[in-house]
Amino acid sequence: MVKEMKKTSLGLLPNDWDVDILEHRLKIQTGSRNTEDKQENGKYPFFVRSSKIEHIGTYHYDCEAILTAGDGVGTGKVFHYINGKFDAHQRVYILTEFEGIKGKYFYYYFRENFLNEVSKYTAKSSVDSVRRDMIAKMAVPIPKIEEQVAIAEALSDVDSLISSLQKLIEKKKAIKQGAMQELLTGRKRLPGFSGEWKHGVWKDVLTGFYSGATPYRGKADYYKGNIRWVSSGELNYNIITDTIEHISERAQSETSLTMHPAGTFLMAITGLEAAGTRGSCAILGKEATTNQSCMAIYGTDKMVIPYLYHYYLLNGERLAFQYCQGTKQQSYTAAIVKELPIYYPCDIAEQRAIAQVLSDMDSEIELLEKKLAKYQQIKQGMMQELLTGRIRLVDADVKKSPEAHMVREKQHQPTHNQHFDDAVMIAGIVNAFYSEKYPLGRKKVQKLLYLVRRKEQADISAFHKKAAGPYADEIRYKGGEPIAQKNKYIQVKRSEKGSRFEKGVQMQQALTYLQDWGKQADIDWLVSQFQYTSVNELELLATVDMAICDLRREGKETSVASIKDLIHSNKEWRDKLKKTYFRDSDIQRAIKKCEDLFES
Repeated sequence: MVKEMKKTSLGLLPNDWDVDILEHRLKIQTGSRNTEDKQENGKYPFFVRSSKIEHIGTYHYDCEAILTAGDGVGTGKVFHYINGKFDAHQRVYILTEFEGIKGKYFYYYFRENFLNEVSKYTAKSSVDSVRRDMIAKMAVPIPKIEEQVAIAEALSDVDSLISSLQKLIEKKKAIKQGAMQELLTGRKRLPGFSGEWKHGVWKDVLTGFYSGATPYRGKADYYKGNIRWVSSGELNYNIITDTIEHISERAQSETSLTMHPAGTFLMAITGLEAAGTRGSCAILGKEATTNQSCMAIYGTDKMVIPYLYHYYLLNGERLAFQYCQGTKQQSYTAAIVKELPIYYPCDIAEQRAIAQVLSDMDSEIELLEKKLAKYQQIKQGMMQELLTGRIRLVDADVKKSPEAHMVREKQHQPTHNQHFDDAVMIAGIVNAFYSEKYPLGRKKVQKLLYLVRRKEQADISAFHKKAAGPYADEIRYKGGEPIAQKNKYIQVKRSEKGSRFEKGVQMQQALTYLQDWGKQADIDWLVSQFQYTSVNELELLATVDMAICDLRREGKETSVASIKDLIHSNKEWRDKLKKTYFRDSDIQRAIKKCEDLFES
């Protein structure tokens, strides 16, 4: 809703908004500590002249405040909001004692507009210091208090969503890094593989090792073609589908450039350390030529390029500095690259499987990063509209506002009951654990759903002691599974080997619910604990855990013997004890694992 606007020193603003300068509305002071003070560890935040926040054992301030650097690297760019105990460097401005203006509202306006304000006072392209008057004389639009609160809450909502996505992305990256450390060193094997691994060098398993050239710049028509031509600066651990420059067929022919097929591994063989180009890599998504700073490498029947790519991601930085030669601009040669070490499974199928698992993780991270960029763009648009009054939040209940709806991107939300919870959680499990190489069956989904309920300390009464149990018929036939299928979050394909769970066309809707309900962390926990756990191991853990729960309800001691007695006493579970993965040592290990998982 937009009301009539009026002309002000800040441009057009709503008629019922005021404009005032900051020295009329708040107190401006600087911090009390200097660089000579000893910075002991403590619980109170200490704001320095950058985005970094230290912690010390004492404080001088206990209030709502906004802080910004007076000089240094953060000048005009770094802002902090706090409401509590803190301290600050003596060259940090502290804005407090707000009158007629809410601190959180002002924080968003100040952060968005202050750099442009202080830039008026300097002829330089950057701001290296801020005087008190630059802040004191800054004009600010001031809506009614209830609208300030609404604006601040709307922007705080999207900030929280952005922050949670950033944390999730970092967590996913850490999980992937751990998976690389395990899978690319052979410390952990994917199910179904047990063959030999070898130490070798690149020339044993790869071929090609071609470097390109730069067509003569003096012939302008050389650079007026459609042939992709890659330079080392475009290698950024990515898949290259197009290039900055294109060359003509004549340029390719007269420069004797090789056209490399899609799937070629490219490696930057020259470049400055500071620029971060030397040793960086990429894979061609479409055929292309390269310049002399790129080396093109092909796979063989002993090594697939996707495995090489991920192996290089794990080891590339070390290789880049350990093996390259030269002084100012160190470089690789074909002779050096051919002798680079590599450790690999001899079975090409295992190489492909490892690469697929890691590529799936990359794809998930990429999707999250795109979602993050989308929300950051949404937030920027919201700030431009809300802080100028072009969009009004006349209802201070932000959750009913159009902007809050835009942030959450929710469609009409179905009834939030246990069955629908299960449907969304099943979708999250399928999204996280689905793999084309390794079918995701009902048995695994059920065990993961049981384990995540235990992690949440939720009701597990739906799960019963079936032969492959714990197993919940209710979830399969009238609960989460059919709801997830009906809503197209998942699809279940049936074959002679059983049911296979795959992602549905409406999967993203379920993932949005997971995020909004705070359930994504539970899926992340499942991934961190059981990403590469076999179905048999999951059955062992879930069975032992359910037995532990039963024993404790009966006031009995937990031991291998008591668990075996309980399993044997149930005719549907009895045959479990004949399975090789229900040996005494396995049960003992499962007891310890369950205690670690659910009692910490």
